[in-house]
Parts: sequence; structure tokens; C-alpha cells
Amino acid sequence: MEIIKSASKVVFVLMALATIGALFLGKISGDQFLLLAGMAFSFYFSNKGDTTQPFAGK
Repeated sequence: MEIIKSASKVVFVLMALATIGALFLGKISGDQFLLLAGMAFSFYFSNKGDTTQPFAGK
């Protein structure tokens, strides 16, 4: 599985699951969910890292 080999992907998935869980448990509002999800997605898709290294960035 490719997702386990990348720390950024693991962190991204864990943050997404925690945010969704908090939304359904009523710990955060819909506005907060959109803000957190937007920040996570924008960081993940904009951070290229050093692409010459095996585990850097995406």
C-alpha cells in the first residue's frame, strides 16, 4: 500500500477522519469543518516537498 509509505498521506488521512468524526459528534460546526478541511486540502495539494527524496511531499 502506497499510502503507508508516505508520512504526509498518513497525516492527511488521520486529520480528515478526525475532522469528520468531530463534525458528527458535534464537537465542531459546519463552518469550522469547512475551514479545517480547506486548510488540509490546500496544504496537501500545494506542498510538493523535495521530489528527489523517496518520502518527501507527495
